[in-house]
Amino acid sequence: MTLFNGVTFRYPVLRINNRDHNIDFYQKLGFKLVNEENAIAVFSTKHRNARFVIEESPAPDTRAVQGDKKVNKIVVKIPKANEIEAILGNGIDVERLFKGKRGYAFETVSPEGDLFLIHSEDDIQELTEIEKQTFPENDDLEEVSEFHFESLTLNVADKAGTQAFYQDVFAGKLPLELNFEQGKGADLTVDPLTTWDLEILEFKVP
Repeated sequence: MTLFNGVTFRYPVLRINNRDHNIDFYQKLGFKLVNEENAIAVFSTKHRNARFVIEESPAPDTRAVQGDKKVNKIVVKIPKANEIEAILGNGIDVERLFKGKRGYAFETVSPEGDLFLIHSEDDIQELTEIEKQTFPENDDLEEVSEFHFESLTLNVADKAGTQAFYQDVFAGKLPLELNFEQGKGADLTVDPLTTWDLEILEFKVP
């Protein structure tokens, strides 16, 4: 489908409640805070070769999700395995710890309840869950050299219908791996300005 030739995925935008808490969390992940303007906070890397955005939207204008969030899991690849080990030594809260061919990987949850899998592997299917452990304290890593969003799993109100829609419209040409899980709750279909959840997926076209 020529319409999607040259299309690239830029970044997700997450609508959040408390910007300071979230900035602290993402900085512990090695994301470099490069700009704050009004409600927006923009993160990148040491070499400015990636981008990630959060937007603060305090109550009562926006509220917590009731039921499942649209975000199920966000998979982020940080190619340098030693940087992931350094992040683990920076005091990040780990939900699950994994070991792969290249090094460690882990799941962590943001202050808004968004689940992230951080890894450096060529294939995350080869990750093996291991017991949690303590890593040497590391204050040297302030930002990672590179990261990119590898895949995004969304909770949806109609899994079969959503999959059919994306296959019909994009025919497998979307430059981001999107997976869908059947979710529960009316907030899966509300306007993205309503809840602290996924707000935007931004793509760049020629």
